[in-house]
Amino acid sequence: MNPGKLNDRITVKRLTRVADGFGGYNSTLADVTTAWCDFKQKSGEIEMVDGKRQRSIEAELIMRKKTADSISVGDIFVQENQTDKFRINEMFESELKYFVKIKATKVD
Repeated sequence: MNPGKLNDRITVKRLTRVADGFGGYNSTLADVTTAWCDFKQKSGEIEMVDGKRQRSIEAELIMRKKTADSISVGDIFVQENQTDKFRINEMFESELKYFVKIKATKVD
């Protein structure tokens, strides 16, 4: 892996509970980390879900292992200057011990 290919910036977010001041809780997305990665959209298909057409986009990231240590499956990331949210489904530490491959799906 060429480190020069890590030219896409993402912000990783995690769902957290925050007190609402009235004895209850609200769920909100809090920033976990910001990182450089190699971002690629791999596939996209349109399928029928509950009688409605739904578009599913799958993406793949490659990032440094030290940065990926603070990320977990289920976190959400947003690409810099974009509004699309992707949920992390799978993380794989490749044979190159310094990089991690992450697979994600777009969240609507």
